[in-house]
Amino acid sequence: MFVTDPAGLALSDAEKASLDRDGFLVRERVFDAAECAEIAADCEALCRSVIAQSHGEKHRVGAYMFERQPDLHMYVKWEPDFPDELQGLEPFAHLSEPLRAWAGDERFLTPCREICGQGGIVLWTEKLNLKRAHRGGRYILHQDFPYWTRENPVADRVATAMLFLDDSTRENGSLEAAPGSHRQGVQPLRDVDGFGSREMEPSRFDHSRLVALEVPAGSVVYFGSLLVHRSLPNRSDADRRALLYSYQPAGHPHALDLARARLRDG
Repeated sequence: MFVTDPAGLALSDAEKASLDRDGFLVRERVFDAAECAEIAADCEALCRSVIAQSHGEKHRVGAYMFERQPDLHMYVKWEPDFPDELQGLEPFAHLSEPLRAWAGDERFLTPCREICGQGGIVLWTEKLNLKRAHRGGRYILHQDFPYWTRENPVADRVATAMLFLDDSTRENGSLEAAPGSHRQGVQPLRDVDGFGSREMEPSRFDHSRLVALEVPAGSVVYFGSLLVHRSLPNRSDADRRALLYSYQPAGHPHALDLARARLRDG
């Protein structure tokens, strides 16, 4: 069931208060089992296609292992501890019409308009995160803002909707968020060169503030770019996959358009 009518999806006063206080909002079982299975099948098809075109040129950059695929106009992330295991894709909507279409579902859009602060929003980027059973690694403590602000002038108003395609538990590496951290601006960053300079300095953050967001498959977590969050490794026997659509105020280019312009301009 693809939802395009925003009627009935508006945030309640309690949800608005929760979003303002915590910096994130959880809605459980927004998508049903059949929808999750359909979306997951499209995700796995995309993964197989990308893996088939892998060049094998993988590089450690900060806490991640990337493979740049300029012909696909995307970044491919591999598990640093298992370099043959795919960790994630970004952006991907231009390579999958079904996954691009889901970005227009009002179950994503309506809450994200509240975070962006205006009615007209468009995609900024989209990510597929994979945590394979026993091999899916951690996502380091971070805010999205430092990764985006150099290219996006409205990075502080970007809203992300994260759909869990599988049950999310502590054992399989659930998302962990720090309530209220979005109110504290940009956290101290690592004093290093290059891509790693966009990573948070973990020793300067109180990790006891983090709470695990354990939710059933089909649930969506909505949050802004200044929320501090992370996820731990998957130690379970099942995958933990998540699809993330990040939206920005209308009138600004998609991250893919910026990447293509850089390639065109040399």
